[in-house]
Amino acid sequence: MIGSNVPTHPSRGGPATMFQYAEEWGLECAQTYFTLSRRWSVPALHSEEISNFKSAWQKSNVKEIVAHVPLIVNMASPLDVTRQKSRDRLSFELSRINDLGIHLLVLHPGYYGNSTKKAGINHLIDGLNHVLDSSSDSAAKILLETMAGQGTAMGSRFEEMAYIIEKVGENQLLGVCFDTCHAFAAGYDLRGYDGCEEVLKRFDETIGLDKLKAIHLNDSKTGLGSKVDRHAAIGKGKMGLQVFHALVKDPRFLDTPKVLELPIRDPEMIKQQLEFLRKLQATPGLISEPKDIRSQSTLDAALSKTG
Repeated sequence: MIGSNVPTHPSRGGPATMFQYAEEWGLECAQTYFTLSRRWSVPALHSEEISNFKSAWQKSNVKEIVAHVPLIVNMASPLDVTRQKSRDRLSFELSRINDLGIHLLVLHPGYYGNSTKKAGINHLIDGLNHVLDSSSDSAAKILLETMAGQGTAMGSRFEEMAYIIEKVGENQLLGVCFDTCHAFAAGYDLRGYDGCEEVLKRFDETIGLDKLKAIHLNDSKTGLGSKVDRHAAIGKGKMGLQVFHALVKDPRFLDTPKVLELPIRDPEMIKQQLEFLRKLQATPGLISEPKDIRSQSTLDAALSKTG
């Protein structure tokens, strides 16, 4: 499944507005933030909004929806008050997507700030245990997103993710969202077919591919191991095309939502990128890496040079 991050408009129809973009962009899957507020308190959905959402989804071609927890949530914060508010908000987000019939909720592992990584990881584990213990009847999974390692962000190493998942009691309700840009910036060399397969092998050996429930398809503006989180359009960054060709063609991930994360303010670029990803998926064999990435036509031409 290939899709994109999409907006919703709370004041102009609520969550169901995301399907307007899904239809226009021809999405098989979609990701959105259902609560964009920077405030901790957000209103609950009305029953009519829930009904409208489910009806619009049923009429659409979207097979899977991924919800994303707002970045205000920091389960690893050194501040007690922030951790408590983060737990409450995560529980609220989990309840909301259950009401909407959504089964995947992406969460950034968090930032440990002026504390230590060990303390941050322990705070995250405690928080997840608290939320999941009270949501054991949930049909949804919380997906910890792989991070670039920028600043005090946690979750940039597969070993960290594996440790967190192991220590959470209800870990059958946990999965991983694999972000290509973040992994590359964290030092995992995804370039080329062999590089991509080697990283996936390491992921499988450390965490298990059965835990990989969503993929963020993002190129990187910064180099390997930079620890800087800067998304680029597919083929316009430092990672090349082969990794993305491999991921969209991989039979292990045909039913895994693969979400493009680019600025929503540029819908034409998003549509162009989605069309390019579909061309990649339809291209047999192996492709050559283009030497010049200045134009989309150059990238398109690379797809005709199969080996």
